[in-house]
Amino acid sequence: MEITKAGVIGAGTMGGALALLLADNGVEVSVHDICESNLQKTAAAAEAAGLSARINICKDYDSLCESLGTPKVFIFSLPNGRPGDSVVKTLEKYVTKGDIVIDASNENWKVTQARQQILSKYGVAYIGLGVSGGSYGARNGPSMMPGGEKWAVDMVLPMLTRMAARDDHGRPCVANIGTGGSGHFVKMIHNGIEHGIMSALCEAWEIMDQTLGMDGEEIGAIFDSWNTKGGLKGNFLVEISGSICRTKSSSGAGYMLHDIRDAVVQDANDSEGTGSWANVQSVESHVPAPSLTAAHYLRIASSQVEQRLFINTSLDITPPKREKVTGAERSAVLQELADAVYGTTLLCFVQGLDVLERESMNQNWGIDIPRVLEIWRAGCIIKSDALLDMLHASYLESPQTPLLCRPQIAQDVKRCQPALKKIVLRSIESDARVPCLSGTLEYLKYIGGVDLPTSFTEAQLDCFGAHGYDLKSEPVRHLLKGSYHHAWSG
Repeated sequence: MEITKAGVIGAGTMGGALALLLADNGVEVSVHDICESNLQKTAAAAEAAGLSARINICKDYDSLCESLGTPKVFIFSLPNGRPGDSVVKTLEKYVTKGDIVIDASNENWKVTQARQQILSKYGVAYIGLGVSGGSYGARNGPSMMPGGEKWAVDMVLPMLTRMAARDDHGRPCVANIGTGGSGHFVKMIHNGIEHGIMSALCEAWEIMDQTLGMDGEEIGAIFDSWNTKGGLKGNFLVEISGSICRTKSSSGAGYMLHDIRDAVVQDANDSEGTGSWANVQSVESHVPAPSLTAAHYLRIASSQVEQRLFINTSLDITPPKREKVTGAERSAVLQELADAVYGTTLLCFVQGLDVLERESMNQNWGIDIPRVLEIWRAGCIIKSDALLDMLHASYLESPQTPLLCRPQIAQDVKRCQPALKKIVLRSIESDARVPCLSGTLEYLKYIGGVDLPTSFTEAQLDCFGAHGYDLKSEPVRHLLKGSYHHAWSG
């Protein structure tokens, strides 16, 4: 059945853009928002785009639902948590069997599954739709990750396919992710990877800006070069970095980056929860993802501006030191930095995909990882063409092998590790802040370590808690309580 009508609830930046994109693709859209100004902005944008005939502004749920066809299809884009709960509660008295609710918010996948259970008793499907691409993608074609009951996802997939961005081969960047909260889960992991890459890039920027003393034009040119060749070729976040670095201050003196407050508040004020959830999920799934976690801690610390000022005075924290690096030496450092950032970006993907695979198995979602990698292309914030090509090929060649054991991934990681070590050492000496880069280096040191210092931890646990331990001389027993106990002196 072709969907020709849809109700959009929440006409903020993302919801309003999605409403216009739906109208662009021939859908009659009824829009409702409790904020009158959002409705006015959407109406004005529709008029400017010549879409007023397909955009119907609704003041209440009665008029919204009366304007929809059968089955009724709702799409909402709201802050996570209680706003969505409120909408679902309100919709309960309006929906009937066969209706479909599409949640295009960044919602917690567990909340999504709880709402699916609430609406399933009415025969109503609830689809968790991960949307990547920001406000531009929402208006012009995003990457989309729908998950829920198969019949419902199959019904809305033609509509989503028309809306989705197309990759270089003309393929729509959307696919049925799986059942339950799988769609929102994949978007959560996407955002965890995104935060890791962004941290690696901001750390690289500080090294070039503060330690090497490069100006915005020079740094922008470096980012541009990374985007045109090598492992970071076709990386969206690298692509936008060049122009950001070159943007001059509004005063005309210096660069805009030096005027911007160093405070990422989206995580700390709970307007963006995906980064936190991705890190909590890695712990719950028992999969180490320190690159993503270190990146998230930096964002959280950055939001605490007043506290940082007090601590700076208390501890006399010094800013990064300027190095005298010129000519061939600087070129060598910049090449090492490129390799370090690429290696960290690759390992952000590896860590995120490890969490994704583990929970897909635990939840029996059966997520098709190669298809997910195809979706993370055009319209997607973590688009990274060369890297994703390599990852995709590795899944087709050896799908059952751990990621870091696949030949091309292992080759790239081994190639980048010496550069990563040099950059981290240089940053320690100059006091540059590199939590994600250094966390990635430590990850490599222990993820494949065969004789970790945790034998000491096992001994302590056995000493004070009789937790038991196993011996190296005996075969490995996976995740079982130790067979031995020692009566430790003292």
